Amino acid sequence: MFDDDLSSVSSTSSTSPTKRRLRPPPLTRRDPIGIDPDELIGKTLTRISRSTTHPSLTLDFDDHTTAQILVDGYSPRWKGIPKELEMDETLQRLTSTGVVGLDTLEIIDCAIVKLCDKAFQRKQNDDHVRWDQEHAAVAFKFSGENAQWHCVWATLAEYSEHNVCIFRSFEDVFLDYLQRSPRKKNSKNSK
Repeated sequence: MFDDDLSSVSSTSSTSPTKRRLRPPPLTRRDPIGIDPDELIGKTLTRISRSTTHPSLTLDFDDHTTAQILVDGYSPRWKGIPKELEMDETLQRLTSTGVVGLDTLEIIDCAIVKLCDKAFQRKQNDDHVRWDQEHAAVAFKFSGENAQWHCVWATLAEYSEHNVCIFRSFEDVFLDYLQRSPRKKNSKNSK
């Protein structure tokens, strides 16, 4: 699914020890889905909301467009192992309130990046199988802050009847515009 020669962490040779890569290396898929993250650069985020029933994050912008972060392969009909979007603490706080607030957040950079995390399966005989799981995540940089990257990724997890995690893996996420259906105007009956 991914080009083998890409890495989420790359070193850059530089004469200056303080010079760092400004943008994570892009993740290239052989079969891209969704929108190019560059389409969100320059948009101002006004609201962010998390679905209570599906693993999705909705981003509303001041130009009246809406984008979503979705899990690749997720279907409401065939949910399979429970999937959940996880994110850094800053985005988590924003999803708790929903409203961005007085400080509107302009997206100054956005990318699909490759992360590598440890997935595992716990077997009944207390054996654990662990492996490195590469997965796509969405990363944002907002104006008006220290220009740090903020990231959203998807996890799959199963728990035992004792609420112990017995399986944890990761899934790719992508961006897409939400096409809202036109709203009907409320007409009053006149006599």
